[in-house]
Order: sequence, then C-alpha cells, then structure tokens
Amino acid sequence: MTARLDGARVQAHDGFLLVELSGDPYERGRQHGELLAPQVRLFRDRLYRDIVFKKGRGLGAAFTAVLYGLLSRMHRHIPREMRQEMRGVADGAGISYRDVLLFNCFDDLLHGLILLNPVLTPIINHRFLAPILGRLACSSFVLCGTRTESGSPLHGRNLDYLLSDGFVDPEGIVPRLLREHLILFVVRPRQGRPFASVAWPGFIGAVTALNRDGLSLACLTSTVPRETPNGIPLPLLYRLMAQYAGTVDEAEWMVRGARRTIGNNLTVSAADGDAKLFEFTPDRLAVRQPRDGVLRATNHFQDAWMAERQVGWVIPNSNLRLSRLGDLFGDGRASDEQFSLAQAQEALIDTCSSGGESEWDTIRNPGTIYSTVADPSRLILWVRNDAGADRPFVRVDLAQLLGAHSVATAA
Repeated sequence: MTARLDGARVQAHDGFLLVELSGDPYERGRQHGELLAPQVRLFRDRLYRDIVFKKGRGLGAAFTAVLYGLLSRMHRHIPREMRQEMRGVADGAGISYRDVLLFNCFDDLLHGLILLNPVLTPIINHRFLAPILGRLACSSFVLCGTRTESGSPLHGRNLDYLLSDGFVDPEGIVPRLLREHLILFVVRPRQGRPFASVAWPGFIGAVTALNRDGLSLACLTSTVPRETPNGIPLPLLYRLMAQYAGTVDEAEWMVRGARRTIGNNLTVSAADGDAKLFEFTPDRLAVRQPRDGVLRATNHFQDAWMAERQVGWVIPNSNLRLSRLGDLFGDGRASDEQFSLAQAQEALIDTCSSGGESEWDTIRNPGTIYSTVADPSRLILWVRNDAGADRPFVRVDLAQLLGAHSVATAA
C-alpha cells in the first residue's frame, strides 16, 4: 500500500507504516493528521474510553481535570514550532488541539501526578501511577565501532510499555494499540535536519530517532520524586534534538539547557563513534561514557550522585536487565571481542534472566512494543514490531530515504 498527499507519502511495511512528511511545521502536521486521520481518531477515542473513563464518569472526570491542569503548566514551555505542528495534526485529523497535546505529553503527565496534593496523591499514585511505572521496562545499549564486526557503531533499544495492573488497563489495550499502529516517521523540515522517528499516530515527539547527520537517540524512564510539570515534555525535547543537534556534544548542550520535567536516561550515539548516556532529573545531570566500548542503560541511574535521588524508586527488574546486558556485551567478556549485527538484534529479543524469576526480568518481556538497532555511520535502521516472537527486523536505508526514497527489506 502506498498513499500520497502533497509530497507526503505512506507505505506499509512488515509491522509498521513508513510515513514521509515535509515542509513547515503546520504543513507537516496537517499532512500527518490527514494521512493518519482514522488512526489518530482511534487513539483519541481509545485513550478516553478505555483508559480515562474506564472506571466510570466520576473518576474519569476527576482524572481528566487533573491531567488538563498539569497539561496547561507544560504547554507554556513548548516551543512555537512544536505547537504549530500539533495544531496541524489536530486540524488534519479533525480532533481538538488539546487531544493531540495530551498524546505528546502523556508520559510526563503520569509522572506529574506525583505532585498532587496529599489527599489525591495516595489515590492516584496507588491506582494509576505505581503499577504503570513498574511496567516501563526499557533497555538500551551502544556498541562502539571498536566492538562491532563492521567497525560501525550499533545502537540498540527496546521500548517497553504496559499499563496492565488490573485497574488502569486490565485488558492490555495500550500495548496492543501501540503495536498495531507503529509508525516510522521520516520528516524533512524546512529548518533543521531531516530525521526518522519511531512513534505512533498523532505523536510528533521522539523517543527513538536517527537523523541525517547520524545522531541516534533512545530514551528510557528513570523515575524520581520531585518531578515537575514546569518544563518541556521530554519527547518534544528529544524531537528538537533529532531535528537540530548534529553531534553528541550538541545533544548534551540541549539537554543541559532545557527546563526538564522528569527523570530520564538518554542514550545518544553518533556516526563518528561518540556515545554518551545522560542520566538526569529536573535539577541534576550526570554523563556516563562507554566502558570498553560498550554503553548500557535500563530504568535506573548508575551514577552514585544521581542514585541518591532515586532511593526507593528503582524498578527492581531494571538491575536485572542491566546485568543481562552485561552478560551479553560487557562483564566477563574480552575487551577486544567484537559483536555482529545479529548478536545486537538477538540481545533485544533475549528472554534469559540474570537471576530473576519474573517474566518482567528479561530484556524482551510482556511490555516490549518494538526493538530497533541503528547504524549511525551508515544511516541504517532495523525495526522490529514485537507483535510476535517470530517477527523479523526490517531494514530501512535512511541514507536513501532521507534523500529521495525508501528501501526496506527483512534482514
């Protein structure tokens, strides 16, 4: 299937749609909204019907009021360009701007619930937030060029997201929806760098991205207390990074200078082999370098200074997944051992545990939505939708795609 609209294009691939957008912010958003209107409206309807109002109109109305209050505080920190693009999505899809804004701020909003007053906090955190954070089990690694058989760096990541705790999403609707509507956006803006981002309908932010200059990024939740809605939602910050940063140093400059909202781990790698892990809260930031050519991250801080802020908030399986990445690529391995693309891909679908007993203690787990491996130096991205154990990694040649057209084959 291929669809076109004023220079934009949609192509179907195994497990995802590839959507090309170009132009100024509103134009890109309008293309996005019109091309994906049924999917965007579906996301809007399912969010309100199956999540917000699932337990009744009274609780849903209270929950919505809280979300919108926090949303208004975040909105003032969103750059004009991002607002224009979200307005275009809303107009193109025929939904409200506030609904598109909610899509793009949802994770930061969930964290913002921690700040509710003492009366509401125990209710919201117990029923909504605590179970959710226990299921955000992402993993990421960077193998520098010295540690790969090809000599090119490889940046792998699993995005895991499951709101299934018997209260918020007992039927597991969210992960199914995210898997069924995975999008690889390729955006050619009038200003900044063309980039690719793995996301969903209505979502202009970035959580996994690779741009024309070979800057690759992947973010992971790392929850801390004292998070704040008074800042730019992190997916929108990372979107700006994908569009305007060309090096790891420029990415660091952007994250240091931003008014940040929540705790996060951000792995960044570049075509020149540079790689860093940024661990940060709204008021602290630490930088970790690769060790023996390998960089690993899950959902907790490894830096001792940062870990001070996270006592009592670490997801237990995060340590087990980090240890498993060490088994596969680092700890106990020869420092000059080189790894293949196949090994990088196999690590992301690994279901062995380093001492844990739960199905959540493994790199691939029930919450895994998708896996990607990026080769920043050759601008190649392999994408795997985790809708089934036998799903393949699909190769997308972004060197050609960002210039003219796409080439995608099963690897």
